[in-house]
Amino acid sequence: MNLLLKILLQTCLAFFTILFITKLLGKQQISQLTYYEYITGITFGSIAATMATDTDQLMWQHLIGLVFFGLLTFSMSIISLKNRPLRKIIAGEPVIVVQDGQILENNLKKMHYNIDEFTSELRAKDIFDINDLEYAIIETSGKISILKKANKDTPTREDLNIAYDSEGLPVEIIIDGQLIYSNLERMGLDGKWLKKQLNKQDILSLNKVALASVDKNHNLYIDLYEDDIKGMIDVSDDPKIPFTMDTINIGEKDEK
Repeated sequence: MNLLLKILLQTCLAFFTILFITKLLGKQQISQLTYYEYITGITFGSIAATMATDTDQLMWQHLIGLVFFGLLTFSMSIISLKNRPLRKIIAGEPVIVVQDGQILENNLKKMHYNIDEFTSELRAKDIFDINDLEYAIIETSGKISILKKANKDTPTREDLNIAYDSEGLPVEIIIDGQLIYSNLERMGLDGKWLKKQLNKQDILSLNKVALASVDKNHNLYIDLYEDDIKGMIDVSDDPKIPFTMDTINIGEKDEK
């Protein structure tokens, strides 16, 4: 029983100590995970785990190590704020990986990115054609920042001098076939309105609806479990049909 209490006490102490140190270091430790912060996080976790479970050594020995490492990390953060060369060594520098629509493969390799990972990150930013990019930069946190070419960037309503009004945040009224009536009332609507809208789309049961949301203008979005999509596109590069060079005519016109 004494052993269990000791482990419980050490675990609680480790938890609150690492929580305090994390608060001391600030949110940057969580939101921007550079190489330095990644290593720091692993070390904190390792020391805290040992402190929580090791009953052979005195608890204060692990506590001193954890606090000392936290103070060392905090000191390095303060110094790096005032010393740019040291900050470059600790956190690294941003690297340009696309310039004028051209991928800089050597820079991509330096950041240990392959083409598949890179294009996946671009698609997450609504970039499906690399020719649309003026620049792409991999930040020290590993995130990708992009700058579209001027002729590819989407003009805003302000650019076009068009009056606009906020559309507000759409409110979910059906999730997994379940009606959230409180949200429906919050939008000033009722069951009769919803039933009428569903009937317009030949939807007779809520069980067919995966998600439905409505905006402040009472525009209704509905997603059904059964998707009626013809010609589904497969983005994987796994060939479904074996090809050989003999089956593909390159640069040759078909003879009729």
